[in-house]
Amino acid sequence: MGFYFEINLINNSIIDYMATKISNENIEKYYNENQIIIEMLCNLLWPQNALHYGLWDKNTKKLSDAVLNTNKLVLNCLEINPKDFVLDAGCGIGGTSIFIAENSGAKVTGITLSDVQLKLAKEKALKSKVSKLLDFSKQDFTKTQFKNKTFSKIFGIESICHAHKKIDFLREANRIMKPCGKIAVVDAYLKRTNFNEKEKKIYQRFLEGWAVPNLSLKKDFYNDLKKAGFKNIVFHDKLDSVRKSSRRIYHLGIIIYPITLLLSLLKIIPKSEHLDTVASINQKGLVDNDMVTYGIFVAEK
Repeated sequence: MGFYFEINLINNSIIDYMATKISNENIEKYYNENQIIIEMLCNLLWPQNALHYGLWDKNTKKLSDAVLNTNKLVLNCLEINPKDFVLDAGCGIGGTSIFIAENSGAKVTGITLSDVQLKLAKEKALKSKVSKLLDFSKQDFTKTQFKNKTFSKIFGIESICHAHKKIDFLREANRIMKPCGKIAVVDAYLKRTNFNEKEKKIYQRFLEGWAVPNLSLKKDFYNDLKKAGFKNIVFHDKLDSVRKSSRRIYHLGIIIYPITLLLSLLKIIPKSEHLDTVASINQKGLVDNDMVTYGIFVAEK
């Protein structure tokens, strides 16, 4: 089961409680405060300019390849080609956007809530050989400034979990998607909500530490895709492919926990950076207790 840290619950209904606690401002602040540390971890421990879990199979030898496997999965599932105009919803520092542009020749626009992430994404885009295919801006992916029927392909990798109501993103994605367009969402999805007290604590620490308002039940996300107007919905389960990364994140959290605790108590780093460490430890509990699955939803307009 692993080792998890105890904090008090404020409300027995943890899903409802956390869904109202974390605002867009909290999410923006989290990434603005933590992105430099995240960037350092990417450079040292989590390569490829992306901090998503990565997908492992029998042919994957190193973490950088696992991270690239996620990018390749999106590229292949959406069948992205040079004629496409692609939206990376919650692009972070632009790593996947750059990969998609470099490997498909498609134009890619990335959006984020974070000023710090936006600055880094633009800097990385300028260094890319496909900089003319890339554009980044600060926007909320549930209410963008794009015109109707702008994009042919839309994806989000471990970002749509930050939406308070996932259907708000899906309806906006449908609005700005061209007819016959495709969407892909890579994320963790709840398998159940009948959590015991220990599981509620694990879930709360995960949400609070990574500034996630809530996770959607897998069946609810499927239904939201239908309600938003999407069809031919397919889910590819990749939980087994991320278990190795989940363990790595857990062990990293255990190692740096006393350091971030001390530095946060001394007010050398923001408290959010220590809560991030706590979330890193507890994310493994979601997997170990069969609370979540992980995978990619693919659908068509």
